[in-house]
Amino acid sequence: MKLVLLTALGVGGATILGSIIGVGYSKFNLELVDRQKEPEIGALFGYFKNWKTVSVANLLQGLYVFLWSLLFIIPGIIKGYAYSMVPYIIYENPNLTPNQAIKMSEKMTDGYKGDLFVFYWSYFGWQLLSSITGGLVGLLYVNPYIGVAHAGVYEELKWNAIQTGRLTWEDFGQ
Repeated sequence: MKLVLLTALGVGGATILGSIIGVGYSKFNLELVDRQKEPEIGALFGYFKNWKTVSVANLLQGLYVFLWSLLFIIPGIIKGYAYSMVPYIIYENPNLTPNQAIKMSEKMTDGYKGDLFVFYWSYFGWQLLSSITGGLVGLLYVNPYIGVAHAGVYEELKWNAIQTGRLTWEDFGQ
């Protein structure tokens, strides 16, 4: 019984910490893309004050993708793409509820899921090379490159959503 409890606490703690670092990593990459200020490594841990929102958003994303995957695998994949912008949205507007951030991500990616599919699969060869090297190439080159490219995709999707009227600057806390 103690082992089960300790395992549950460990998994829960790792999930919360991973969620917080994920939003911090999104901030770090957006600052690299924006080039307005030098990103700091401390940004990775800057969202502990919003741990509830960040963790619940991450949990809901996973739950929603899982439930959509129960229909067939393809709807789950599509929803995974639809929810992929949530960490960036939470970074830009931490006052949103997790469901509001998920809805905004769906609006942003509406009409672009095919493009996101091509974007993610364009890195398949690099990820394969990374797995062959035991993750070394991924750790040193591929994952940071994909992270910054994904932040650029977010900025483009945000701009498109604002230009088409699906979202406003106020939605992003600006």
